[in-house]
Amino acid sequence: MAKVLITGGSGSVGRSLIPRLLFKGHQVSIIGRSKKNIPGVESFVWNLDKEELDESALIDVTHIIHLAGAGIADKAWSPARKKEILESRVKPLKMLANALQSRNQRIKAIISSSAVGFYGGLTSGEIFTEESSPSTDFLGTTCRMWENAIQVFKPVADREVRVRISVVLMKDAGALPKLVKPTKLGFGAAIGSGKQWMPWIHIDDLVEFFLQAVEDNNLNGPYNVAAPEHANQNTMIKKIGKALNRPTFLPTVPQFLIKMVMGEMSTVVTDGSRVSNQKLIDAGFEFEFPKLQEALNDLLK
Repeated sequence: MAKVLITGGSGSVGRSLIPRLLFKGHQVSIIGRSKKNIPGVESFVWNLDKEELDESALIDVTHIIHLAGAGIADKAWSPARKKEILESRVKPLKMLANALQSRNQRIKAIISSSAVGFYGGLTSGEIFTEESSPSTDFLGTTCRMWENAIQVFKPVADREVRVRISVVLMKDAGALPKLVKPTKLGFGAAIGSGKQWMPWIHIDDLVEFFLQAVEDNNLNGPYNVAAPEHANQNTMIKKIGKALNRPTFLPTVPQFLIKMVMGEMSTVVTDGSRVSNQKLIDAGFEFEFPKLQEALNDLLK
């Protein structure tokens, strides 16, 4: 069994992942800005500003799962916020790798979250694969630097897995509650053209991939973690309405209005690309929720 250290383990994905790892018999600990009280999980603290961490967190660790990072859409993208978004993802990787090197300790795998924002928000006929080049916009640049930072683990990790996460569908966090609320009130509408692609993944399937990344020594490099069914925002809204038995007949919200409110950050909701998950399937991954309507019905029942 593995001993897994998770950064950002108290976040929405971590809270779903930890019980699954424990159920499978793995030992789990977390590290973050403050101690958390999670049953069966030891908690450690780091200070990113001072680049300090409690190295006892690394004792006997075999795998590190890196989920930490400031929320992309939590605040407006001022220069200071952009710096925080990037550093909160990159700095922990460097700190952990340096600590492992100073301890002369080797781990079996570094498994780091990334995002399909790597490819930017180009809505076109192209379906991006793991071999596609990163976008030069803010999200693409952030993901590229985030993933490049994982290379500091080469001297101390047997393998590295980069999990390019799609829009995570979960009941009480992330994008879905924000889309559900207006739809419940009868105001469900897509934003911008409505034709922008929304690669998505059910939280249960995302958790299973992280588990597979721990247990399967053959997994290495980047993986687009997205469900097989491609959906644009119009489709997403209509299927949410169907799951809730609510109408979705309103016109789309004009893009310029969203940009006025959100500024550059509006690209998070107005742009989107299609991505291929063939590498994931070739690795033997099996989806519990390959279809969008099934995923939404499960979460909104």
